[in-house]
Amino acid sequence: MLSPERIQAYRRMSPEERWRQVEELMTLAWRTLRALPREERERRLAVVRAEHEASDAALLAHLRERG
Repeated sequence: MLSPERIQAYRRMSPEERWRQVEELMTLAWRTLRALPREERERRLAVVRAEHEASDAALLAHLRERG
């Protein structure tokens, strides 16, 4: 959980500052992922893909129930 001070700091940031932080975190994440052995990197990406597909399927099922 973020502290109230951290939340206020984020609120004071400009959109450009927030985007710069996002870019820095994405760069770090990709650099870290690429540093893994190929098998581990592929395993992790497969897990993320499966979670994404499951989320899409759940959303479609919900929309079909309501439609």
